[in-house]
Amino acid sequence: MVTAKIGASDTNLRDVEFMVDTGAFYTILPPDVFDGLGIETRHHERVVTADNRVLTIALGSAHIEIEDRSAAILVGKMNVPAPLLGVSALEALGFKVNPVDGTLEPARPFPGIPAL
Repeated sequence: MVTAKIGASDTNLRDVEFMVDTGAFYTILPPDVFDGLGIETRHHERVVTADNRVLTIALGSAHIEIEDRSAAILVGKMNVPAPLLGVSALEALGFKVNPVDGTLEPARPFPGIPAL
């Protein structure tokens, strides 16, 4: 579990507790959190869930901050029991999961601006 600041923009952030899910590409929020953060749906994409269901989910863009790292990411809207932090956000922020203790740790140096 990790607490991140997330919002529709970098000027309107809220603390959200996420379960880190290295099996998920997208970061996923329950509908009430997604809508409460003011994230606008921009796309609809088909995804495969952990139990092998194929669903179409709404996606929007958000700003996320963990520790001293921040980035823009795509966020999905889906009925989940807890917000999920996917690997696309981990990559954008330059984090990896320590397999021994399950904590996030830097995977690379993180510049003041995103690297391409």
